[in-house]
Amino acid sequence: MKRKKSPLKTITPLPAVAGVLALAAAGAHAQIPVFNYNFPASWNGTGTTITDQSGAGHNGSFDGTLSLSSSVPTGAAGGTESLNTTAGGILTSATGLLNNTTVAAAGGFNYDVSFMWNGTDSSSFGHAEKLIDYAGTESLELITTTGSASLQMVFANDTGVESTAVSTTIAPNTWYNVSLTFNTVGNSVVAGDLSGLVSMVVNGGAPITGSATKGTYGDGLNRPIGVGQLGANFGYLVGFNGDIYDPTVTLVPEPSSLALGVMGGFGALGMMWNARRRKT
Repeated sequence: MKRKKSPLKTITPLPAVAGVLALAAAGAHAQIPVFNYNFPASWNGTGTTITDQSGAGHNGSFDGTLSLSSSVPTGAAGGTESLNTTAGGILTSATGLLNNTTVAAAGGFNYDVSFMWNGTDSSSFGHAEKLIDYAGTESLELITTTGSASLQMVFANDTGVESTAVSTTIAPNTWYNVSLTFNTVGNSVVAGDLSGLVSMVVNGGAPITGSATKGTYGDGLNRPIGVGQLGANFGYLVGFNGDIYDPTVTLVPEPSSLALGVMGGFGALGMMWNARRRKT
């Protein structure tokens, strides 16, 4: 028995809906720069300043000894290099860049970075190796063992106690691209704390998600963001053993107005859909 074909089997996208979807796509990629360090543009091996390429003007300096590496991830732009942080790391000159008030106003923050761990198991500080670290609190880091490591994002509460929001296992001598987002989903600061959802995408795979609360501890310390090391002026202390490529931190604009626009657009779609059905 043949099924009767629906008179609505072909649906042509409506211009208004296409516009709403385009707005959503554009809004999803709009970000406020905090810093972008890429090499050798940010540092060519001489001098002490790490120049911010994002336009935000948040230059950095470094602890220990830095070096550049010709090893880069697949698809890297020609002429670019990675930064080897086995003996030194970067600190932003400005402090408090991801304080809870700023992050809440923006709607969240992103850490984006590519890295290759050289397989060295850190024997101190709980086997931690820092990739991007705000004030020693909100940290994209590795917890290493011999032969493998856990890539994780941790958040600190008001007393500095850390909890892991998302994690996955990585192998040594392999390039990984990571995009980590903390989204406030419209939450406000409550008693100094800020809650939200965390999403970590590794090599373009399915998002690894969890919830987290960003406490007040890091804000009270008034420290820098560290790249390849702890975000604190203690010297090169908790570093990353390997190469880091194109580390970037951004703030994510508050999506509430966009969400209202999308909902309004789909409300219009619903009315047009019903009108079409009545005419059929």
